[in-house]
Amino acid sequence: MLEDRRSRLLWLAAVAVPVAVVAVGSLVRPELFYDRFFWQYFFGPVVADSQTSPVTRNGVTATPGYTLVSSAVYAYYLLLGVVGAVHLLDRFEVGDTTSFFYALVPYGFLGGALRVVEDTGSLEAPLAYFFISPVIYMTMFVFTAAVFIAAVYAERQGSIDDYATVVAGAGAAAFVAVAAYLVYFGVTETGVTLWIPAVVVVMATVFFAVIWFPVDHLVPEVNAATGLMGAVLLWGHFLDAASTIIGVEYLEYGEKQPIVDAIIQATGTTYSFAVVKAGIVLLILYAFDEKFFEEFERLPYILLVAVLAVGLGPGTRNTLRMTLGI
Repeated sequence: MLEDRRSRLLWLAAVAVPVAVVAVGSLVRPELFYDRFFWQYFFGPVVADSQTSPVTRNGVTATPGYTLVSSAVYAYYLLLGVVGAVHLLDRFEVGDTTSFFYALVPYGFLGGALRVVEDTGSLEAPLAYFFISPVIYMTMFVFTAAVFIAAVYAERQGSIDDYATVVAGAGAAAFVAVAAYLVYFGVTETGVTLWIPAVVVVMATVFFAVIWFPVDHLVPEVNAATGLMGAVLLWGHFLDAASTIIGVEYLEYGEKQPIVDAIIQATGTTYSFAVVKAGIVLLILYAFDEKFFEEFERLPYILLVAVLAVGLGPGTRNTLRMTLGI
């Protein structure tokens, strides 16, 4: 996608110019650019999340969670990140098979589990900031990219047979290690409520079965190109939906994402979130037809990974957090 020098320069400008404008503006008009923009919508919410309470700077209060402004900016940089990731894959000439997608699935679980480590209060600022949304997405990207690049180099030097197996194994091992720590924390500090993950997983699986099998049988063209990847994607997002339903509907947790909260408030039930999830994911799968895969090669796979991450990660975090009662 960034095949020539001009396109790469435009991509760098798209990344750097907004940052530079805010940085320079913060020096010239700090009360406007820093306090009422960067602090209120980005850094302040991260600090507030780490302290689990609103924080105030120069009369501007920041609260934990997302806003429409921050969500829009994060979506913008997510798209730029996808373009950059595709360029990286093009350079390495990998990432155009299903094995690439499956190799990165464990990192969705890992990101959610690492977020819960911060929820436990085990990390102190500023280290804790790297494990709070959305910064944790950048943390996970750097970690995943490092493992990925190392595995690809190892494969090309003949040290390993398949980079995807090593990438998947590293992600799975890291998730098991983090999950083991969380179990230890729960046993020694907060307790572990095992029925919660069981109910969430069963609910997500029931939602999945109710939607997936009829669609796969009656309108197979929806998932003709994505195949099993589509099933993984749908189940991952239903894990997010099921954990939200259990948490908000029955355990008195709150929803921090303003768009999701608006859906819940407008419909009067968290179950509507599952319906919306199903509709969005099925539309995405339908859009990813065989022509799309043939024309863009690597872009469909990295997009599927990105879409999975924003469902599987929060779903894992919600489930583990409720299991520990934090």
